[in-house]
Amino acid sequence: MAFEFVGEGVAASIFLALYLIYTLFTIGIVWHKGTLRTIYAGLLFFGMIRMGAQLCGIAFASLGYEHWQWLVAYLVLGAEGYFVLILTSFYMVSHAHIAAKNESWLKTSLVDTSSWRLLKKFKINGMNIFYYLATVANVLVIVGGTMLTGLDADEYDANASRIETSKGLRGTGQAMFLIFTLVVAGLAAYTVIHDNIRSYLLTAVFIATPFLFVRGIYGLLSCFIQEMNYFSMANYTATGMSVHFVATEYVLATTMEFISACIFMSTYYVVYMPKKTLSEDETNLIEVDGKRDDRTDE
Repeated sequence: MAFEFVGEGVAASIFLALYLIYTLFTIGIVWHKGTLRTIYAGLLFFGMIRMGAQLCGIAFASLGYEHWQWLVAYLVLGAEGYFVLILTSFYMVSHAHIAAKNESWLKTSLVDTSSWRLLKKFKINGMNIFYYLATVANVLVIVGGTMLTGLDADEYDANASRIETSKGLRGTGQAMFLIFTLVVAGLAAYTVIHDNIRSYLLTAVFIATPFLFVRGIYGLLSCFIQEMNYFSMANYTATGMSVHFVATEYVLATTMEFISACIFMSTYYVVYMPKKTLSEDETNLIEVDGKRDDRTDE
């Protein structure tokens, strides 16, 4: 495939291949779990979103500026992927509670709504509150990121207030995402210290947090720093987006998301993957220091 913008095309193609491999792994995990009611279905959804984003990036690199809608689609889908990863990290903490104690205080209702007719079936708990606030942040990012798409380059100077509104909406949404990333890390630390729970699910959250934090910082700065802002005309050249823009986008956003998703996916192989079933001979009593031991590899 010939790219009009080679840099964007090559970068998008490389990550399309990486996310394809990642998605195949998550399909296998969901298949073995046998249900879509699992955090790994969310990770599969993330892979599909990112693959869609990379295909949009390839389309933009192939077709050029006349088809700028593909660039907007790429960036919006990228924001959706980040949203899914933040939710996944939160659910990792909740699943660590359930795995250790068969329940999670994040799912405990904070308000008794049993006597409220309209809210009888609605549970006000930490999980729902986090989900709805994250959804609000996601909407702000999407609305702010798409409200300038109808403007031509010559119309920017005459729409200063609209540009500032877009920055404000995107910035607010990205700031909320960044705060949520730190909140989840704090909840994971509280779970370890206060609840005395040790789980690789929590370890995965701790390991992924720096990468998600970098992603969040980039998302926030990209709203206000010209070299990172895709609505800045200075980032557009005759041969495509500037090298600096492409590099920061793929290193600080796409790569950070990919690493975080792989860390979360690894929890299946460490925590949930079925252990090897031993043969009858292997389950015979083991001689340890001259004594018979009933332990097996399990």
